Amino acid sequence: MDYRQAEQDLLLGILDALPCPTALLNRDGQTVYVNDRPCPVPLAGVILSNLPEVKTALEGISQSAFRCELRTAGGAAPGLMEAYPVRADGAQVGALVLFRPDPAPGELTADALPTVSDAMVSVWERIQRLAMLKTPALFIGEPGLGKTDFALALHRIANKQERPFVTVRAGNTPENLRDAALEAGGGTLFCERIDTWDGPLVMEAANLYASRHVVRGLDVKPLAARLMASAEPGLAEKARRGDFPEDLYARMNIMPVFLPPLRDRRDDIVPAALRFASARALAAGKDIQGFSEEARDILSRQDWKHNIGELRSAVEAAVDACPGGIILASYLGAAVQHTEGPAAGSLRKMRAAYGRDHARAMLNIYGNTVEGKRKAAEEMGISLSTLYRILGSKR
Repeated sequence: MDYRQAEQDLLLGILDALPCPTALLNRDGQTVYVNDRPCPVPLAGVILSNLPEVKTALEGISQSAFRCELRTAGGAAPGLMEAYPVRADGAQVGALVLFRPDPAPGELTADALPTVSDAMVSVWERIQRLAMLKTPALFIGEPGLGKTDFALALHRIANKQERPFVTVRAGNTPENLRDAALEAGGGTLFCERIDTWDGPLVMEAANLYASRHVVRGLDVKPLAARLMASAEPGLAEKARRGDFPEDLYARMNIMPVFLPPLRDRRDDIVPAALRFASARALAAGKDIQGFSEEARDILSRQDWKHNIGELRSAVEAAVDACPGGIILASYLGAAVQHTEGPAAGSLRKMRAAYGRDHARAMLNIYGNTVEGKRKAAEEMGISLSTLYRILGSKR
């Protein structure tokens, strides 16, 4: 077996599974791969290496996410562009470029969010290995991390042709589970939040995992579907206490996929926030150009204990409060000041950030001249010397 070719095939499988149009560029900026996700503008027709942010990624400096409008002979489309350096054996080999077209109102889901930070590398490596096998898959993580979306990504990578992905949730009956197992056919049966299932449903799941057969009266049929499940981190402890079948947990836990919380992959926060802001602005008919430097810093330092859901609520509230243009740190105040812990920073630092944002917004209106600063200070109700102190500059 050609393992290097197999690794390349798995990489392409992951790229194909990404829910947005994707291009892979080599070190010289030449497009070497484009997936087939629907896109208003064909990525193959866009000279991506001409974009400054993509050049930055190609140089291996940093990842970036920015609002843009792609234009080709075939048309134009607004959206969010993300560019990530790609390294192999420690060397810079190219860049991964994801274009997320602005969705229609209400269409944004967790699976459209960036998950390519360094902390996610081991997750995707585990998914690659699982795609080569038929073993059960268990996705473990805190609420709000999109565990179902990762299970669906594994399903897409492992199944080259279209096959069913059937989900069973708490509240169903054992009969529902058996019906779903047959409906899944040769695809995937996904047991969502199996740690919340009641006794009879859990016992039926244990039977499926153990026997690999679906029993309905005297009718016994082989289980053709791959079994996947999701749970919160406390499942192992529940099994040790006897609150969850230990044998079922052992069969599920062969190659678990642990999803890191948002606070442990902070590189994903700002791109995700930009995505949420774009969707909210589109629905509200607002022209939002992204976040100020202070706002990005505050977003990145939050713990986001409820992960994607909490981040989305905070960003949408900020967009609602912002009249347009750049989202300042002050618009995030009400949404993030309740967050505790060192990641939130001190109130003094946050106030200072708000002041700088406000001052810079006023200078954008009145200009960065001495006269402009004087007018900005008057508008803010402060002295000119206070304005200079807020900006951290000399007269």
